[in-house]
Amino acid sequence: MSEAMRDISRWPEAPALAGVRAQAVNGGALRRTPGPDELRLPSCEEEPVSQNSRQLAVITEGVGSLRLHWRGQQDIYVGGDQFVYWDRERPPAAPDVFVAFGVSNRHRSSYVAWEEGKPPDFVLEVVSPSSRQQDEKVKPALYAKMGVPEYFWYDPLGKLNPPLAGFALRRGRYEPLPDQMLPTGEIGVRSTMLGLSLCIKSTGSEPLDVALCWFDPAAGRFLPARHEWADDNRRLIEENRQAAAKVAELEALIEKMQRSSSPPG
Repeated sequence: MSEAMRDISRWPEAPALAGVRAQAVNGGALRRTPGPDELRLPSCEEEPVSQNSRQLAVITEGVGSLRLHWRGQQDIYVGGDQFVYWDRERPPAAPDVFVAFGVSNRHRSSYVAWEEGKPPDFVLEVVSPSSRQQDEKVKPALYAKMGVPEYFWYDPLGKLNPPLAGFALRRGRYEPLPDQMLPTGEIGVRSTMLGLSLCIKSTGSEPLDVALCWFDPAAGRFLPARHEWADDNRRLIEENRQAAAKVAELEALIEKMQRSSSPPG
């Protein structure tokens, strides 16, 4: 176990998060409209955010892949690079990628835990040179206090050891999740909350030619990357066009047959 992972597992017991059910999913109907604090509190969009191109690409790909994976699900929210308010007296967090189950899938300028009834279930921080100390030492304590069940980090530059790691909150402490061999041969870390495994895949010959990928063990494949979404959309559009053309052809044929079989008037 690396020293960084030992440090995270030493964080003290997290206090109960006042006013937020850290484990339970909303018991009532999903909130379809913003609450008063969500409308009032500043959003991350109003703050300057500095990211390098690798970090931004990982965030964009991650949020997009997860949203596509759960498209049509009305009780799963995938957010990225936006404020998460968890305590009325403390500053918000701003996870790079996060997932919350049991809340409405709608646009949010920020995520207000006491209005949603729970914190996020999964958080991923994409490490940059400027955020390394925060992601490695400060944010684990913050997310433990929030009651986030799983915390992952990914360092595209490979400065952290290991560059990809996951942690599960158990009895108020983050404990490292074990590595696992994926069917595709890559070494990954499984997120129990997401039902997915994260791994680093090589995309070229250089050491930094890598990408963070999400593997779905139920389907036995990786979630599509951004360029594959466009390919899938084009294929679906073409399939729909061909299907509509066939329907129109059949309708025309049926109409012709009906006319020919009708007795002369």
